This record gives sequence, C-alpha cells and structure tokens, in this order.
Amino acid sequence: MKSVFTFLARDLRGGELSILVFSLILATATVTSINLFTNRIQNSILDEATEFLAADAQVRSTLPIPKELKQQAQQHKLISAEINTFRAMAFSESGMQLVAVKGVTQNYPLKGAVTLSDTAFGIGKFTTHGPAEGEVWLASRLFGALQIAIGDTISIGDATLTVTQALIKEPDSPQTFFGVAPRALINIADIPKTGAVQTGSRVNYALLLVGETDGLEVIKKLSNAEDSPHTRWVGVEQSNQNIGDALARAEKFLLLAGSLSVLLSGVAIAMAARRYAARQSNTVALLKTFGQTPANILWRYLIVLSIIGLGTVITGAISGWLLHLLILKLLANLLPDALASASLGAYFGGAFAGIIALLAFAAPPLLALKNIAPARVLRESDSGALFNPKLAAAIGLSAILLLIFGYSASLSMTLTIAIACTVVVIGGSVLAWSMLRLGKHFAANWGTHWRLGFANLQRHQGFNAVQIMIFATLIMLLLILTEMRTGLIKQWQNQLPKDAPNHFIFNIFNDEKPQIENLLQEHNIDHKPFYPMLRGRIIEVNGESVKPRIETTKSHMNYERELNLTWASTLGDDNKIVEGSWHGEHSPVDLTVSSEQEYAEGIGLKVGDSLTFSIAGQTVTARLGTIRSVQWDSMNPNFFMIFSQPLLNNTATNWLTSLYLPADQKQFLNSLSRQFPTASIVELDQMIDQVRSIMSKVSLAVEFILVLVLAAGLLVLITSIQATLDVRFQESAILRTLGAPRRLVNKVLIIEFGALGFMAGLLAAMGAQLALYYLQTELFELPFEGSLLVWMAGPLGGSLLIGIIGWISTRKVTLQPPLTTLRNL
Repeated sequence: MKSVFTFLARDLRGGELSILVFSLILATATVTSINLFTNRIQNSILDEATEFLAADAQVRSTLPIPKELKQQAQQHKLISAEINTFRAMAFSESGMQLVAVKGVTQNYPLKGAVTLSDTAFGIGKFTTHGPAEGEVWLASRLFGALQIAIGDTISIGDATLTVTQALIKEPDSPQTFFGVAPRALINIADIPKTGAVQTGSRVNYALLLVGETDGLEVIKKLSNAEDSPHTRWVGVEQSNQNIGDALARAEKFLLLAGSLSVLLSGVAIAMAARRYAARQSNTVALLKTFGQTPANILWRYLIVLSIIGLGTVITGAISGWLLHLLILKLLANLLPDALASASLGAYFGGAFAGIIALLAFAAPPLLALKNIAPARVLRESDSGALFNPKLAAAIGLSAILLLIFGYSASLSMTLTIAIACTVVVIGGSVLAWSMLRLGKHFAANWGTHWRLGFANLQRHQGFNAVQIMIFATLIMLLLILTEMRTGLIKQWQNQLPKDAPNHFIFNIFNDEKPQIENLLQEHNIDHKPFYPMLRGRIIEVNGESVKPRIETTKSHMNYERELNLTWASTLGDDNKIVEGSWHGEHSPVDLTVSSEQEYAEGIGLKVGDSLTFSIAGQTVTARLGTIRSVQWDSMNPNFFMIFSQPLLNNTATNWLTSLYLPADQKQFLNSLSRQFPTASIVELDQMIDQVRSIMSKVSLAVEFILVLVLAAGLLVLITSIQATLDVRFQESAILRTLGAPRRLVNKVLIIEFGALGFMAGLLAAMGAQLALYYLQTELFELPFEGSLLVWMAGPLGGSLLIGIIGWISTRKVTLQPPLTTLRNL
C-alpha cells in the first residue's frame, strides 16, 4: 500500500496525473455549480410563479370545496386559505357599478402579497393578509366610477362595507380577458351578509394550499379523480399559459445545457485517462519484470482510481459549491434578495457525474494496463491497443447517454444529442479523411510552412481524423447551445415587447363601438383592432351529439363551458394554419369555421366536419375549414373558434379591443368607465410585470449556463491538444535539429491547428443545423430559422479558437532545447 501512495505522489508531482485530476475536478465542479445555480434559480422562478396562484397550488370548483378535501389537507399538514368569487352590483350615494367580489380568508394570500394604497392609482405598499370583517378594498378605477374616497361606505347586496384601501395589485389577479369586472376584495365572513349568493348563484370556489410536495400530490389526485367532476387542480403551469410555456422552455434549455456539460466533461476525462495510461505503459512493464503479477497491477490501479475518484469528487463538489456562491455574489444585483435554497439532489448531481465519468472513461484504459507484456520495456508497442477501442467507445457512449438521460429525464433530448453526435462521428470520419487529402493537395503550392503543416496532418491521419471529430462535436454542441439561447431569448422578447397591450376593453355594444373609437382617438391612444364576440358552445359534430366525445377527454370542463366566438377575414401573426385553407376576405357562401389545434384534437375534429353551435338560444351550423395553432402567450386576444361571416346578423354582438396605456394615463380609465358603465376593463400590468421578471431571471440563468458550458468545452480542447504533446516535442526536435528556425515551427503549429479547426467547424455547422431543426421545431416548439451565422461561425470560429488555443498550449514545444527531447526518446 505504501508503494502505491509513493507511486501516486510521484505521478502527481511529475504532472503525470495533473490533466486527469484537473479534468475530473473541473467536470465535477462544473456540473455541481450548474446544478446548484440552476436549481436555485428554478426554485426561485417557481416560487415567484406560484404568486400567480397566491399559493403552491389551488383546487378550484364551481361548487363549495368538499369537506373531505379540507380534512385531507389538514391531515397532511398543508396550510390552506379559501376564496369565493362572484359578481354583484356595488352602490354608493353617487352611482353603481358591476364588480367582481372576491371573498378571502384572513390569511390570504399564502404566497406573494397584496399591494394597497391610500389613494386610487397611488404608490403601493405590501400586505400579506386580507381585509378585516366590514372592510372592502376596491380597484382604483372604482373610486371614479362610484365617486367615492377612502373612508366612504358602499353597499354590496345587503351588506354595508367601509372602503379602507385602494387595491393596486393582487398576486392571483384574473388571467382571463373576458368576464372580469373591477375587483372588490372583502372578508369571506361578509359574504353571507351581502345576501348576494343564493341557490343557483354562479360562484367560483378555490382552496389555496401551501406545503410539502407529498401532501400536495395527495390532494391533486383527489381533486382530479373521476368521482370529483367539479373540482380541478391548478398548479403553476396550468394557472397561466405565459408562465407555463416560459418555465417549460427554460427548464428544457437548462437540462440541455447541463447534458452537454456532462458530455463534454466525459470526453475530457476519457482523453486525459487515455494519455495517462499510455504514459504508464513502460512503468507497468518494468513492474512486471520485477515480479509484479497482473492481479497486483490491477489492485494497484484500483487503489489509484479510488484515491483519485474520492479526492477529485470531494474537491470538485466543494469547488462547485464555492463557485456557485461566487457567481451568486457577482450577480447579487440581478438576483432576488432571498434566493430559494437548492434541492438536496442538486448537491449530489456533480459527485454522481464525476464517479460515473471516472468509471466509464478513466477506469477502462487504466485497468487494462495489467495486460502490458514485460517485453514492452525492451520494445515500443502500440499503447493505444491496450484496451479494445470499440469496447471503450461503447462503454463511453453508454455512460454519456446514461448521464444525459439521468440529468435531463428526457428520452427525446438524449436521443437527439446521441443521433447528432453519431452523424458527426460517422459522417465526420469520411469527410475528415477527404478534407485532409484535399488539404495536402492544395497546400503543396502555398509555401514551405503550409506544406509541412499539412504533411503533419497527413502523417497522423488517423489520429487527426479522430481529433477533427472531437473538435467538431464540441463546436457543434456549442453552436447548438448558442443558437438555442438566442432563439429562446428572442422569442421571449418578441412575446412581451415594451408596448405590449396591458389593458383589454370588452362588453362593448354595437352602438358604443364608434364612440369608444373616437374617444381613444381624441386621447391619442393606439389600440388593436376591434374583435366581435359572441358566446356559444358546440353541441353536435356531423349531426351527432358531442357529449360522447367530451366524455373521452381528460378535461371535460374545457368543452362543456361556453366559448368566446368571433369572425374575421384576416389571421393574426400568432396564428398558423396547420390543416386546411383559410377562408380569407372572400369567404365562401357556406359558413365555415376555423378551430384551434389542441381544442380540435381533444374531441377528434377534422377538416370538413359539420359543427353545430348553440349561440344565444339559436343553432348555427358551419363546416370546419381550417385547424390552426395559436400562440396563447402572445398577450393578444385569441379565440378557439373563428367564423368566416358575422353570426346572428350582429344582433347579440359585443366587441373587444386591447391597448397599451402608460401609468401616467391611467386616469383615462375613470373617464371611460363613467361614459360607458357597461364596458369592462381588464388591467394586465401586474401579470406582464411578473412574466417579465420571471423571464429576466430565466434569461440570466441561460446566459450563465452558456458561459459554464463554454468553459467545459475549452477544457476538452486543451485536454485533446495536450494528448499530442509528446509527438509534437519529437517532431519539433527533429525539425530544429535539421535546421528549421523556431519561427517556422511556430507557423507550422498554427497552420496545423487552424486547419483542424476549420475542418471541424465545417462539420460542426452541418451537424448543428440538423440538430437545431429538431430541437427548435419539436422539443422547444419554436419556429426554425436557418442561420447563416452558424455556417460562418463554425469554420471561422473553429479555425481561430482551435488555432489560438492549440498554439498557446503547444508553444513550449519550440522553447525546449532539441537535445533534451532527443535524449528522452
């Protein structure tokens, strides 16, 4: 045992193990820091996203929440609060207004805070409790509509309530554009006093929950059970389409980035271990001549691997933890004050990756050293054949796929990366060999240094082809990550531009529409087009009742409720035709309708089907002409059904428009409410602000991950180049001995690495475009945009990056005296 430690200490001091140890430490540290940082960012994003629910989750129902659910919540130690919402008229001495009454328990909200002010549209202050009994908090524009001030009283039904605060923002503000009146927030104990809720009244109930995941899962199963048709579980993703999509795409990107980091780290470890094993060949041969058996050799290197593994994993994990703290400190101004804690699993992810990488990439070549023959000390043999290359590749590929799948939990992502890498390796081997041959042919006419550079590439053709594939895989992964990051952030920015509509005005009747248009024009307020609206539901498909189709769907409520219907001749930019043809301005004589894709798929609608709707007590039949995808997170009004012609002769139509209104023009809403008391206004400022806040954090995580993966990529480059140092020392010594000046040798090295980078970059661009097409269109559901930048950045960036790093890493080759190198041959 003592000799093993002596042997290990000697290799560490001599630098024999430095690359392998550093690769393992950096791999573990990189994965650990990525895990911790992204996990804390994700947890913070989820914490902030839960503010849209004012809880971790909600159980919503059109009937009172069952007592069994409340009892189960108590048994599982979940904190709960209750909300009841309904519509009623609010009366003051000077006016009346339809309001959306929200009765809450005193401990509302469980997450987030209610923002209040002493004046309408004033500067807000936060509170984490609901109003007391006898109090009401009113939305700012109700003060103008009812002509009241703080301290006045209003009546809702039979209850008289004192207005104590202006309600600026509620964490779980309504996320629908339709059917929302200005808010009146009261204590839930005051609801019976109003007398507004009677048998048959339309009331929505919600149970807010906060607690451990296990307890929440129990309530989720109970609320979604088949014998509970009126209750519905609502988590973060279900509560808001914008947040759900942003979180889903961000999570996929972070998992993709972490997976690529694992892959790159594995490649670096494999190359470092192979080089170390090759340099140990003579040592093992000598040990065998001194009587060591293969079993002794195996035991020796098992101990070496154990010590290296334990030391590097612990060091890497601690380094990763410190690195993530350093990053948090550097980004303190950009991160929330109280960042969420990391999950327990995040601390062990890096250590697990390091151990798997050690066993899969470092162990095979080192343990194969026991097969070295003692005759090795007398004659040189191919150390690269110590371990079957095909078996090594199979073990390495299996480990990489296992790590990526374990890290991402996504089979499609794992297979995409595997296929892209396979295309680069198989296709790259042929193309690399071809480019090396062509390069030598053209370089013959470009001067001595070009000829020597390509002669070196041709002389080690097999190894250089492997290096080209390694470099190409690395550059391809970096191109994929960079393009996905750019696409995601661009999509988020386009989704919420600075002038995104933050107000929706609806319930506008036909005779009010021109008046409101004139009012908006007088105040120089730009607005989106006016959309006509009717309420209706599908009752028949091809002459048969739709009920059997609805019964087979997972979400009955989406199909049993009334839809907002419209008609239009032009299609918005956030709608794309999937099947059929758009009716356009010259609509057919027969009435046609366009359906949203997921809605149509849910009940099996197909182009050409005959759909019968019940609208305002009348039946309307239309042919399904198109199915379209809808970008629901665009913040624009969108509809499940769009007809080709006006319905019911516009007799029961009301209109909808949206507009952007800056804070200094908010008083315009009071004027609008007074002139058109039946028109409803929805303010979306708080939702937009929260979405932007979450997206800024996600973008920050994306940027950081890109930097860490780039660092892992540089490690692979340096490790790969370091693996060729022994050969380059010998070649440089021979050239210098034959009279070649140091300047010529430097030029040859730059040309050699630059050419390798150019070839690798060209292959990488090909592989990246193939992978990006699938990732963008299928996995991230983004439009594919072929990028000329990829084709330019691949070859040119690869040539510069690998050329510069290669020259810096091998510069000492020209500094060492040739005699020193030749003595070691």
